Amino acid sequence: MILDGFGLEGAKNVLLSTDPKINIIGVDQIFYPYVWVRYSVFVGKGRLSKLNKMYDCIIDGVSGSTYQGKGSPTMVDAEIEEKDTLGMQITTEKVYKTGHDFVMKLFLGKAKLLMTPVIEAIKEEMFYKKFYIMHCLDDQEQDYFIMVDSVDGGLSVLDYKG
Repeated sequence: MILDGFGLEGAKNVLLSTDPKINIIGVDQIFYPYVWVRYSVFVGKGRLSKLNKMYDCIIDGVSGSTYQGKGSPTMVDAEIEEKDTLGMQITTEKVYKTGHDFVMKLFLGKAKLLMTPVIEAIKEEMFYKKFYIMHCLDDQEQDYFIMVDSVDGGLSVLDYKG
């Protein structure tokens, strides 16, 4: 699991700093799956060698969305209950295809020339990221849910059909 930046109280404080009157009536935690894949991109030697790079790609294990990894996150081993996790929804084959296509687009955007590099996955790791699901009530006692990212404190209002 990626190391938390915010514990439960910190996540609540993020919401309270946004809206001091928020009515939080419950909190659940969910562990969301991701796959980190490091790709080696090789174009050639000589003047083209400056295009040879490593790219870190993070693939969302549920939606298949891709992100470019930057830096080295701190990972910790943690036991988590299966009921608190979202299962991987995409196959290993899809992870590699999605990651390969993403890295190819990054390469073509930076290289500004049309040539096919050799792209190879050289390392991968599955990990989870913790989110807090805050169950809240509005002024009319209607339920709504806000998801708080335990790493960066980012907020997302979730669709809810009660």
